[in-house]
Amino acid sequence: MSVQGKKILFVVSGPSGVGKSTLCRHILQDIPDIRLSVSYTTRPPRSGETDGKEYRFIPEKEFRTKIEEHVFAEWAEVYNRLYGTPWNELQQESGVHTDILLDIDVQGARQVMKTLQKAVTVFILPPSLETLHMRLAKRGTDSSEEQDRRFQKSQDEMKRYIEYHYTIRNEDLEQAIQELQAIIVAERMKTTHVEPSQVFR
Repeated sequence: MSVQGKKILFVVSGPSGVGKSTLCRHILQDIPDIRLSVSYTTRPPRSGETDGKEYRFIPEKEFRTKIEEHVFAEWAEVYNRLYGTPWNELQQESGVHTDILLDIDVQGARQVMKTLQKAVTVFILPPSLETLHMRLAKRGTDSSEEQDRRFQKSQDEMKRYIEYHYTIRNEDLEQAIQELQAIIVAERMKTTHVEPSQVFR
């Protein structure tokens, strides 16, 4: 049994289409004492998404007001849509030992790394560039021009993997889930994350 200690912020990032959200959904189902940080976005909900669960969907004017009010720990414009993580989502409730899972794009992750240097960062890679291109096409929500633009940006973003603590290649979903679980368990057992009060009890 691991020693319960300081809360950990796990940042799961990678290019569009690599399966970040799918991996995070499984982690939330399988790992105890971890919750999803819910970000704001100006994009419309996709099929099956619920406001307040995957994202908080708001108009651009409201989003920009929140920028001026310094609501966000990070925010970014991605494919002409705005995304932002509010500070209050990264704060721990008093007396609650729950880790935080942040599913975020590469641009936003770089901002988090600068402001929250203790965050544990995980970069998700696709099985191959060809597979990534196919996944983007299968979404059916973008024009062929938009798909090509996303694919080009994804190739550029993949060069950022070296900035992260861990990489996972999402070729086999079950294996990728197990690898992400292993990272979370291992980080929780690090001595740097253990409170002295949890050792001497």
